Amino acid sequence: MPCPDPTRLLRIRDGVYAPDLLTVAVVELGLFDWIESNGPCSQARLGDGLGLAPRPCDVLVTYLVALGLLKRGGDGRLLPTPAASDLLRSGSPTNLRPYFASLRERPACGELLRVLRTGEPEAWASAGRDDDWVGRLDDPEFARRITAAMDARGAVLAPALASVLADLPCTGALDIGGGSGVYARALVAARDELRAGVLERPPVDAAARTILRDHGEDRVEVITGDMFTEPLPSGFDLHLFSHVLHDWDESRVRRLLAASYAALPPGGWLVDHDTHINADKSGPLPVAEYSVLVMHSTPGKCWSTGELGAMLAETGFTMHDHRPTVAGRAALIARKPH
Repeated sequence: MPCPDPTRLLRIRDGVYAPDLLTVAVVELGLFDWIESNGPCSQARLGDGLGLAPRPCDVLVTYLVALGLLKRGGDGRLLPTPAASDLLRSGSPTNLRPYFASLRERPACGELLRVLRTGEPEAWASAGRDDDWVGRLDDPEFARRITAAMDARGAVLAPALASVLADLPCTGALDIGGGSGVYARALVAARDELRAGVLERPPVDAAARTILRDHGEDRVEVITGDMFTEPLPSGFDLHLFSHVLHDWDESRVRRLLAASYAALPPGGWLVDHDTHINADKSGPLPVAEYSVLVMHSTPGKCWSTGELGAMLAETGFTMHDHRPTVAGRAALIARKPH
């Protein structure tokens, strides 16, 4: 049976932190007043002037451009749109800043302001714990819950991914950081000849084995390993990163791409299945909203197709295609040359 369209529900969940970031921009940073006083400027100049770390500044600017509150001039400089000037600037008779200020005490506003200033993520789901999302994955109970959450999301996304990859010739697929193995399950379900592996570190590997066993899936192998500290397993001609690269900063994304290039055979495929910001970083708005959540809780962000394309090319891959799947996701496909 086809799954009902999950797009609206996923957007509500994925965009949960975005309105608080707008409040921070308007009230705590006075961003539109700052540009009014200092004039159109580059993103780097804006970040320096407001005391923002580069990664969260990029997420903030992309979000405000996608909202239609900032625009980039032909020289790349940022300036407010008429809507922002009329509604979010202190000197305007229709200034809504005091209205947003009534919500400035929301806990997430303080957390996002710290992320903007420091560049460091806050606790997952604003849990108020000292350890971050990566550290909490060492807790078996947290790992189980996160794996179950990603499995639930994958159940509505994975069939569409398997469908758009159906024409890629391959015999073995490795789902790197694949959580429950939900995407690997979908790939083997669509191809009788395909075998698959899921690479996960403890204790997520144990959660994955349990879920695969409960599904009666014996064509997907769980491989215990750390994608950052060990070479990727050989013997697979397709590598899948599904909702993985957005969790990491540029240096670690580059390490993962290099590890994939080293392990793939000539002609092998790399697939990044995720939400992607467009090349000019003007949206789409739901992806820009999701990037706020990712920025809040991980060292990463939603990467643009331009950023990923450049990193893939520098690693040695050749871009092949960018194929939409479902709920704003897409498969960015690259290939290792023969």
